[in-house]
Amino acid sequence: MSAQLRHTLAQTLALSASIIIAYIWLQIPSLAQFSLQAFAGCILLYFLLKKLNDSAIWELLPTTHVDEMTLVSFAFLILIGATGGTTSAFFSLIFVYLFFVSMTMNRWTSIIVTLVTTLFFYALNPNVAQTLNLSHLAGIPLVMVFFMFARYQLEQTQHKQAVIEIEKNEIHSYKIYLNHKEKELSQAKDNTWDWLYFFESFIFGFLQPKLDQIINLTQFEQNLPTIKGQLTLLRLELEKLKVQIQKQQDSNSSVKP
Repeated sequence: MSAQLRHTLAQTLALSASIIIAYIWLQIPSLAQFSLQAFAGCILLYFLLKKLNDSAIWELLPTTHVDEMTLVSFAFLILIGATGGTTSAFFSLIFVYLFFVSMTMNRWTSIIVTLVTTLFFYALNPNVAQTLNLSHLAGIPLVMVFFMFARYQLEQTQHKQAVIEIEKNEIHSYKIYLNHKEKELSQAKDNTWDWLYFFESFIFGFLQPKLDQIINLTQFEQNLPTIKGQLTLLRLELEKLKVQIQKQQDSNSSVKP
């Protein structure tokens, strides 16, 4: 099982468990009467977790940390469920919750959590199909589809901007590197400090920025061909450097008596 699959499964199980626990809570009268207190406690704990996860207090949107999203799931559903379910005055908060899920969780996790959430409200009121509130229930998966499409569009835009920025930086840095490379190679002789300066320039002026660009590209799966091209370029430049060093060594050997 791949790490990505395990991560998705963990997200899905954690959020689904929080929804099931919220349903069980509401079915036990001795617990249901404290639903509002439980909601307030979850919100306080949520902001405490954000602080522990090094998030700013004003950052209301949950991060990809599963513990934050689990608390949000339980808090939102127990509040809406305790105040009437699909007839609750707070039912519109479910769309805020779906937005949080779609923007922070894996795509498959979002789909499964949406289905479980729909079943949650149906289980609270099985007669919802006979009322006008059925439209509220049907709106849950429809809104999630819209949010997922919006996230896809956002990711595509970010991907294009990242590629454009990387290409610009690459062209600029590579031109500078090429302009100085031959000059530095011709000036580098037996002097140890000259060679150290040359390697410092190569590593931190070319190799390190190139590695940073590759790391940025790994954020998107579509960049695999570009990453391979960047690694190939690095290999070619290292081969060229190896040839230049060998030539310099041969030259030094021929000069020595």
